[in-house]
Amino acid sequence: MKKPLWELIIILLFAAIVRFGGLNWCLPYNPHPDEWNMVRAITQLTWEEKLNPHFFAYGQFPLYLTYFSAKLYNQTPWINLSQIDTQEAIFFLRFWSAVAGIGTVFLVYLISKRFLAVNCSLLATTLAVFTPGLIQISHFGTTESVLSFFFLLILLFSFLILENPRLAARQAKLKYYIFSGIIFGLAVGTKISALIFGFPVFLVFILQLLKKRTQIRNIGIHFLKNLSFLFFTALLTFISSPYLVLAFKDSRGILLYEASVATGKSAVFYTRQFINTTPVIFQLKKIFPYALGWPIFILGAAGLVFSILVLLRKSKNLPPITNYQLLITVLAFLSYFLSQAFLFTKWTRFMAPIFAFFPIFAAFFIQKIVYVLRSKPLITNCSLLITFIAILPGLFFSSIYFLPDIRFTASDWIYKNIPAESLILFDTGNVVDIPINSPKTPKPLKAPNYQLISFDFYHLDENPELFPKLVNYLEESNYIIVPSRRSFMNHMRFPDKYPLTSRYYELLFSGKLGFSEIKIFHPFPTFQISNFKFQIDDERSEETFTVFDHPTIRIYKKIKQLTKEDYNSLFKNETI
Repeated sequence: MKKPLWELIIILLFAAIVRFGGLNWCLPYNPHPDEWNMVRAITQLTWEEKLNPHFFAYGQFPLYLTYFSAKLYNQTPWINLSQIDTQEAIFFLRFWSAVAGIGTVFLVYLISKRFLAVNCSLLATTLAVFTPGLIQISHFGTTESVLSFFFLLILLFSFLILENPRLAARQAKLKYYIFSGIIFGLAVGTKISALIFGFPVFLVFILQLLKKRTQIRNIGIHFLKNLSFLFFTALLTFISSPYLVLAFKDSRGILLYEASVATGKSAVFYTRQFINTTPVIFQLKKIFPYALGWPIFILGAAGLVFSILVLLRKSKNLPPITNYQLLITVLAFLSYFLSQAFLFTKWTRFMAPIFAFFPIFAAFFIQKIVYVLRSKPLITNCSLLITFIAILPGLFFSSIYFLPDIRFTASDWIYKNIPAESLILFDTGNVVDIPINSPKTPKPLKAPNYQLISFDFYHLDENPELFPKLVNYLEESNYIIVPSRRSFMNHMRFPDKYPLTSRYYELLFSGKLGFSEIKIFHPFPTFQISNFKFQIDDERSEETFTVFDHPTIRIYKKIKQLTKEDYNSLFKNETI
């Protein structure tokens, strides 16, 4: 077996370890709201209702894939299919995300070797293995990992359409149009926003028309091939997500609502972090440095800029066939990024389909730099050092899934250190509220009889009935838990817009509410050997990057009893 093949197998093995490792994080609970919504739709699928999920925020393809995978696993005859349970749905959603994650890494190799040397292509693949955002979406039972895989696969097929221009290979190209249509249809059947994934094939069509060798009689052939692409796209979209059409009115209503949330026309509490944020700058500060790690982000951004300069240098003439792949890759990246970056909502998941492009651009940049140096020992040593540094953030990030979930760790501490009958006040808005029992906790366990108060801080400034309740809870509570950064970081930015909420957290963190922080759980990406410990503080990243799988949890204990009058004075900014 050739050396590059052995190296590729080893790289893919590492990809499997960091994607399948810890795939059961936080089970049997489900703290990811998108994953939970998909699970709920899957468990409600029945043949009596013709597999109508009554859920249209996403397409039906991932729902059906999970549903039939669970049935096949259970070896239930298809004529007697019954509902599957929640745990099966979560597992198979995450299973296919992990499989797609490994496939994405492999596609990075196949794509990058079109315009990179073999060693640099293997470098790009290694960087993709340890890209934090790619590791994360492989552990989420949502659509992002599958969409990333489909986007790269369509990009690869666009390369195959352009390659082998000889007459003997022209007929073979038709199958690539068909395969591209099938994959594109499945992508749209996964999420309607995947329509932008078709841009590489459209770009190939334009490039073929611009070729000087293209004859008039071949233009019709190109049109027919693209029609076949569109036909199979429509066919597979309908097969994989039939209720986009069969329940058009319902699906259209949900899609319009999701679009209004994305554009900011519909104001909802869970998008407040995006108020007064600047497009592109937000992604550059809050998403890419954390989801990629600083080394891959810097190298990838430099590679993108360098790629654009390389292409512009040949702008007077069409690039030769060997540069078409780089041109399509750059334009595919830009088309997706620009279509998403200027939306009001700037969730990390909106950028997920282009995370895998950064390792490719990073390797392209490194290849050009080492070519200029022309020193083999220096090239080897620099490449090894850069690779080692670049994979560290992803290596640290994977520790999140190999360690006990932070909610279990915090809950165990709460059970041991907070007395029974205590009244605990905490923020609402988290899918899973702690304390919760760990699956490893011996059964039966009699948990302390806490009085848990989930308070809606998101509407404290809007609903006048909530403030008196908050004052009562503060007077009566023994402990306060801040289960994530979700509420306080979003509201403290706007003290004028959310005066009561921002004032509450200001008073809590300063100790003026009579509560003192007694414990904080930092589940940051961690590297530890003996007493040496290094962590990457990512709490200030875009909210959804941390709050689902590794939220920071803060616990406060009442050390000074205050009265309702005291609290009212504090919120009015008066001294007590």
